Amino acid sequence: MNNSRRDFLKVGAVASAAVVGSGSVSGVLAKEFATRTKKIPSASHFGAFYAHVRDGKIVDISSQLDSDANPTVMVKSLADRNSSNSRVKYPVVRKSYLEGKGRGDLRGKEEFVRVSWDTAIDLVAKAIKKAQANGGNQALYNASYGGWAHPGAFKPNALAGRFFNIIGGAVRTSGEYSNGAAGQVNPSIVGDMEVYSIQTAHEQIIKNTKVMILWGADLYKTNRAGYSVPNHRCYDAYEEYKKAGIKVISIDPIYTMSAQEFKADWIKIRPGSDVAMMLAMMNYLYKSKKYDKAFIDKYTYGFDKFLPYLLGKTDGVEKTPQWAEKLTEVPAKTIKQLADIMVSNRTFIAGNWALQRAHHGEQVDWCIITLASMIGQVGLPGGGFGFSMHYEGGGDASSGKATVGGMSQGGGDNVKIAIPASRMSDLINKPGQTVTYKGKEIVYPKVEFMLSAGGSPIGHQPDVNELIKALRTLDTLVVVEPWWTPTAKMADIVLPATTTMERDDIASGMSYSNDRIYAMKQIVKPRYESKDDYEIFTLLAEKFGKAKRYSRDRSVKEWLERLYKRSYAKREMGISFEEFWEKGVIKYEIPEDAKNFVRHEAFRKDPIANPLKTETGKIQIYSDKFASFGYKDFKGHPMWFEPAEWLGNKKLVKKYPLHLVSPHPTYRIHSQLDNTWVQNVHKVQGREPIRINPNDAKKFNIRDGEIVEVYNDRGSLLAGVVITNTIREGVVAIEEGAWYSPEDNQKDITRCNSGQVNVLTSSRPTSQMAQATTANTVLVSIRKAGTVTPNLAYQPPKIIGA
Repeated sequence: MNNSRRDFLKVGAVASAAVVGSGSVSGVLAKEFATRTKKIPSASHFGAFYAHVRDGKIVDISSQLDSDANPTVMVKSLADRNSSNSRVKYPVVRKSYLEGKGRGDLRGKEEFVRVSWDTAIDLVAKAIKKAQANGGNQALYNASYGGWAHPGAFKPNALAGRFFNIIGGAVRTSGEYSNGAAGQVNPSIVGDMEVYSIQTAHEQIIKNTKVMILWGADLYKTNRAGYSVPNHRCYDAYEEYKKAGIKVISIDPIYTMSAQEFKADWIKIRPGSDVAMMLAMMNYLYKSKKYDKAFIDKYTYGFDKFLPYLLGKTDGVEKTPQWAEKLTEVPAKTIKQLADIMVSNRTFIAGNWALQRAHHGEQVDWCIITLASMIGQVGLPGGGFGFSMHYEGGGDASSGKATVGGMSQGGGDNVKIAIPASRMSDLINKPGQTVTYKGKEIVYPKVEFMLSAGGSPIGHQPDVNELIKALRTLDTLVVVEPWWTPTAKMADIVLPATTTMERDDIASGMSYSNDRIYAMKQIVKPRYESKDDYEIFTLLAEKFGKAKRYSRDRSVKEWLERLYKRSYAKREMGISFEEFWEKGVIKYEIPEDAKNFVRHEAFRKDPIANPLKTETGKIQIYSDKFASFGYKDFKGHPMWFEPAEWLGNKKLVKKYPLHLVSPHPTYRIHSQLDNTWVQNVHKVQGREPIRINPNDAKKFNIRDGEIVEVYNDRGSLLAGVVITNTIREGVVAIEEGAWYSPEDNQKDITRCNSGQVNVLTSSRPTSQMAQATTANTVLVSIRKAGTVTPNLAYQPPKIIGA
């Protein structure tokens, strides 16, 4: 895309209005301009919007202000992404693969060949049947999961799963990357995953909360995007938080966007030591007799079994504030003061998800729940804990009405093998190995065929170099994708999918408020030879004689009408699909009583009538089930386990003196939008920024704005320096999601030119329990970058016949 086009997209509707209203354009021409421009409604992970289309081209994006209270700049970049030079234009096959030579070792290193759709689909079907013949359906790996590629009903991961299920199934994913640790243990502790549960309403926090603890949570930043369609009304609520005078305390190695907005007190905790601090607060509350013994006795189970550990009677180490001070570098006095503040005021603890993406991450939420139980405010208005205030507008009151669902993956899966989300490399590299998972065992099968649709594993999976080595051992790797993502460049066969703007769909907003249904109308025709995921998988199903079973002979529009019929809008409001589609959005009213919602209030009022879905119906401070697993690194009650990599490891720190954290992106969802102009807002010389404290910058003799190499034993990357006082000394931050770009793709291990942080992260699992990611347990060092070549992350590969 040329610069003039990019500049036009940036200025958007303001510039358009200025042109139309200027004296240099006649009234007749202005009317013609407006007449030729269509305004088409749609929705995205960044908010609901209108696309302004003239002569088949998107000339502007504007937010649906009635549905999006506080739009983000990210919406403006959607048109740029649609017409990006990084689009996959045609079906292609890697040259050696097409020639029948295989040569998986050349994945990511050689050119592709343009082929017809018929040839590409035939090759994919042939590869699947070959794998089935060699190892059955467990030789197939469906790496499509999560659903973050598209907010509508036709999510690529669901469509891929539907296809594999009708041919007998495939190895799939259990759990997720976002909450791989907490999601596996919280249901047994408090009867619910909690990380996706409806939160105490903002109105109750505004009225009742005196102290809010942001324990790693960054509400302002991470609520900018959503799994469904965000409304961004939470930002209006945050303004009310400020007016209410809520005291906000941020416990985080970074003085986050939210900490700055709330003017929060900052506790600069050492990364990886949060559990030690929580245990010390519990020890202090118990020994000072300030904890709520009545709550513990009535609503929890196993405190008596946990107490000996807290007091050091089982391991000889009492978990005092003085003990925690050495681990956390937070003064013992501060730890006690914080506990006093929390127990003497109506306090809400806003947990996050990043803390559990660390070695022994299972312990974090368990400790927050236990600490909140000792404070005794769980189930009270404005008190207790929440693990989703930073996600999807957590705290929004719910309409309580049905919106629309998505395409079902259907039945037929006979494989019954699901691996934890972060174990992709292990699955491929270690066939036959037995691993533990949630008290059971999984035996990795030998995988030959892998398909990824609507996601880029070389982006969210840890230890990129390890993953690339694994991918090169597969027989076949297929990617279904609109763009030349890092994973697409590693594939044997790439099938070009349409974008959100090139298809019809339907979406809901939001996960909690459930108060909107959006028509996602096709805005422009599919570019080049791209096809909808639905059509692609129907074509594949046809090769197995299953096309009718896959599609049920329904078009996309017919499926959308069917899904819409189940909604409150159709059943109770009597709004036809045709009327909805013409209007573009349907709004539900939020009942006033929904604004009174308090999480766990019913349990608190009557724990007998409203028990939790746990072993005892109470909060499990101790779990007999967990204890029975017999794991070395996960026991029957919350504990402190020293991380493998952290600033407390004096030996390792001599080699790698900086702790690296990888927060959620400010201007992306993971890797989405990294190939658009909006990244120019924060990139440094075209690379992902690395935030560093001024004192550390002096130690390493680096300057603001220069490119440096960040490295450890697993790999290295280039990043642009941002020197800031908003990060504690000894810690650096690189946001996750930059597109991987090897400097020399002929080597097995190369330096990433773009700043993809997972080049540095470890594939070490959290524990034997959840086998989740430990992406925030990383030590690194920094040095001068030396010679820097252009970053080619967003350039398509060479294609013969294109």
